[in-house]
Amino acid sequence: MPKPSLRRAQQCFKSLLALSIALFGLLAASGNMLDYDSNWQFVRHVLAMDSMEPWFGGQALKSRAITDPGWQQAAYLAIIAGELLFGLLCAWGGGQMLRGALCGREDAYLRGKTWFTLGCIPALLVWYTGFAVIGGEYFAMWANQWNGQMKAYAFIGFILLSLVHLSQPEAAAD
Repeated sequence: MPKPSLRRAQQCFKSLLALSIALFGLLAASGNMLDYDSNWQFVRHVLAMDSMEPWFGGQALKSRAITDPGWQQAAYLAIIAGELLFGLLCAWGGGQMLRGALCGREDAYLRGKTWFTLGCIPALLVWYTGFAVIGGEYFAMWANQWNGQMKAYAFIGFILLSLVHLSQPEAAAD
């Protein structure tokens, strides 16, 4: 194992951050698989637009509702698949980063950063594109009693902030 240095410490920190983010994705996916019905109700009601706040008229927007259970299930399964892919890719990347940091293998560390970055793509698609953009705006989740926009923004905000941090170069070798 290489001697301790600021560069190695930064690499270890970033590796553990990547693994922590991966754990979030894996727990989100496994939670949805193990307790399928809990978040299924959320997805079903947002897509069906059947639980809008009493003050919301929006008949033109309500025409966008998806009430077919098959399409609703497909959307929920896509969310779970995205969470799982996010968690697995980030875990692989974080593991590669940690191995590279601990063994002084810069190539493995950088390869891990690449996998982590690729893993953040499904997270962006699930929580920003899926929840904030499509759920929030297309299905007017902001006016739904099942509003998960703030959670989605919190999730993707932390993931993107971490991605920016991990993308920064480490201290020069000392």
